[in-house]
Amino acid sequence: MLLHSHGSCETSENLTAEAVIIKSFKPFTLSCTLLVQLRTTLSRQLPSSVFVLKLYDRRFAEQLRQDHDAGLWSPQIEDEYRKFVHDGSATAFFDLCSEKDGVEWAWKHEAGKEWSQAQREAYLQYSCLKFCRTESSVYNGLSDMEGLVIPRLWAMVRMRSSSAHTPSAHTLPHDYFDCPGILLEYIEGFPLTDIALNAPREDWQKICEDAIQIINRIGDRHIRNKDVKTRSFIVRKDPQLETFSVFMVDFGECVLRKQDESEYEWRKWKAMQDEEGAIGMVMQRKLDGGFKYTRTLESEKLMDEFQRED
Repeated sequence: MLLHSHGSCETSENLTAEAVIIKSFKPFTLSCTLLVQLRTTLSRQLPSSVFVLKLYDRRFAEQLRQDHDAGLWSPQIEDEYRKFVHDGSATAFFDLCSEKDGVEWAWKHEAGKEWSQAQREAYLQYSCLKFCRTESSVYNGLSDMEGLVIPRLWAMVRMRSSSAHTPSAHTLPHDYFDCPGILLEYIEGFPLTDIALNAPREDWQKICEDAIQIINRIGDRHIRNKDVKTRSFIVRKDPQLETFSVFMVDFGECVLRKQDESEYEWRKWKAMQDEEGAIGMVMQRKLDGGFKYTRTLESEKLMDEFQRED
């Protein structure tokens, strides 16, 4: 795979690297997340050789395929997609996705009913590229939070697909076949979902409040997350201090505020998304008295303005 270093690495060159898979974090959702040991000259500049490799691979992203009724990937499906790309149809299809995406939010649900398997596969590839670009943009906007409340982003990744090695594929843009991804700091810990199994009851309140604070800090940067779940947080324990640190992960489905987006529109979408409540209310129910959720003042204002009836 190819790496383009990011952040504190001294080089910005593209490097070739090998990754040995130590563990896979299943089920795969919109991406395939792996714990890997990296073998590359870049390793000398990094504090560890073990990282999280997050690949946006449409073939094995289980939730992504289920969400779009794509079924399980197969070599036969890939053959159809390869033909679709090689005859030039994918270029127009990707242009259509780019034109419609973010403007007509429901267009895919109607158009998708008539899609061929090759078109559906092309939409998955387009989505993987979009998710990876979005996640990279979010990390760039939150660089001062890396290593503190979000993992460090060490490199952008491109893994060449076997479909790209066909005789005519070398003349086509890599975006049609490559698997984009990111190389992240490995945060060893447990999902917020499993707090009751891994942390004393007296720590639950603070851990959950820390998770909510992270959501709101990121929201203050004009970033809205459409996929906030309790599994979006990793809790790390310091064995010496007996304290817990919370990190947020998974930013592929974030929305960055557009320059021409009005304050009213942005706040309305924030209220509809209710990122804070997606964690606070869920954890309050799950912990059954071990955590009491109290909305922040800003969240109360959003609810009063857009969600609550007079």
